[in-house]
Amino acid sequence: MSVNEPGQLIVTLNGADLPNTVVGRATGTSQIFGVSLVTTTAINSSLTVRNPAGNPTALTITPTARGTRAVSAHLVIVRIQ
Repeated sequence: MSVNEPGQLIVTLNGADLPNTVVGRATGTSQIFGVSLVTTTAINSSLTVRNPAGNPTALTITPTARGTRAVSAHLVIVRIQ
């Protein structure tokens, strides 16, 4: 997704950080993008995508990424059995 600030995102599973899912960028000129595989066997597990604890800045989603057309953010979850 396009954001105004440099920053990071992390996936959590049932409230626990998954360190191998951290993605981010150091400058304000590219999108934050990542692909992660998360395995769980618990029924009704909760996945979240958030700014990791301790990061100093909240992220501001940029609706146009400095262009004239709207951009979008995508989250795809695939259940593999």
